[in-house]
Amino acid sequence: MASSPEESPVLEAVRAVVDPRSGVPGSAEGAATGPPLPAPGRWWVALSGGVDSTVLLDAAAGVLGTRATACLAAVHVNHGLHPDAGTWEDHCREAAGRYAIVIEVRRVEVGAAAGGGGVEAAARAARLDAFADAVPSGDPLLLAHHRDDQAETALLRILRGAGPTGMSAMRPEVTVGGLRLVRPLLAVPRTGVLAYARERGLDWIEDPANLDPAHDRNHLRHRVLPALAERWPDAGAIFARLAARAGETASMLDALAEADHAAARGRVPGTLRAAAIAALPPYRAANALRAWLVARHRSASPPRPGLGVVVDEVAGAGPDRRPEAARGGIWVRRYRGDLHTGPERAPPRLSASTPWRLDAGPLDLPHGRLAAVRVEGEGLAAARLPPVVEVRFRRGGERCRPHPRAVTKPLKDLFQELGIPPWERGERPLVYAGGCLAAAPGLFLCDPFAAGAGEPAWRLDWTPRETR
Repeated sequence: MASSPEESPVLEAVRAVVDPRSGVPGSAEGAATGPPLPAPGRWWVALSGGVDSTVLLDAAAGVLGTRATACLAAVHVNHGLHPDAGTWEDHCREAAGRYAIVIEVRRVEVGAAAGGGGVEAAARAARLDAFADAVPSGDPLLLAHHRDDQAETALLRILRGAGPTGMSAMRPEVTVGGLRLVRPLLAVPRTGVLAYARERGLDWIEDPANLDPAHDRNHLRHRVLPALAERWPDAGAIFARLAARAGETASMLDALAEADHAAARGRVPGTLRAAAIAALPPYRAANALRAWLVARHRSASPPRPGLGVVVDEVAGAGPDRRPEAARGGIWVRRYRGDLHTGPERAPPRLSASTPWRLDAGPLDLPHGRLAAVRVEGEGLAAARLPPVVEVRFRRGGERCRPHPRAVTKPLKDLFQELGIPPWERGERPLVYAGGCLAAAPGLFLCDPFAAGAGEPAWRLDWTPRETR
């Protein structure tokens, strides 16, 4: 006789994480360990509409009970890759309505993945970005990956030659680029998820793409793992245990990387000192770089050979060089002894000049957003500005007398003094008033446009576009 939902391993696993009164979760392989997570602003469920996420949403709502309306929310990402994507979105909205919870929907465009990872990798990266946009910082996002998913991921990564970090597959809880991901079902097999769904009479979507054996994961799921299970019935559980053991090793490597990062912190936030990385043994240098790149880009780092190139050709290059390396869709460059990183992408086309009324709201630019705030005694003096200013980008030959200095200098020299890397200088907006350079927002003001004490003014705030 099938167990009731109250006795379901699904419900037990979700309660161990979501309900702060449940005590310490169990020690099943792949389950979250340690004390329950503190009560957040909200628990969020990544809802695709498939059976796994539908079960997770139902279980979380059941555990929270009457608190679900205030403490639970869902987020759905519409990738637009399937003709029925709109129908799936509607299904998820209706599902959230049945539980009377908030749902955030994000529609994304999926292009080619950086580094040639294919549509699946591009969709995964777009999905993470959408989650980060929808879920408030600090709120945990529940993902519905279960034990069979864990086994498939571990086996896939083994076949691709992964080390301990890759073999650890998915962790019960991890923070990626400020996004807090929690997987309460990693100890629950697919059979347990399906049993819960049928007993509860849940309604879900079947994505036909999950049956296509052309995808590596589907080939493993429908052909390889069933064949292994015929000979070794516990194969799925064994691979999941292997992932858990590899996770322990990966955690030790992460701790080592954190210590190396602390000792190699660069002058600019988010950078590493090249000399400190180059001085480490090769395995520690590669480990530190891998963890740094994963944290900076919310994605997998380059393979081990690629990390060796970064150490040898960038961190270890002579002091008279300005080296860089590009691997896996991301670049690493050295400037003034620090290692910087960013995504490979085609440079956007920059307008020669953009008119901007300061009282018309923020101005979106290819590399960030420019905003104007009314203040007094700081920023650009309102009385010395025309109704419409111009926003330009570097052409060469610009000069400025930064307030309160007495000497006019070329813009190039000012950028060098401030330590702005060469590749960022052309992305920095310049504000002109009456044809004269008035400010490089976030860096300096040019006389005679700087406001005096108590004078009505505009403060210009520059927010660079997120590069991770």
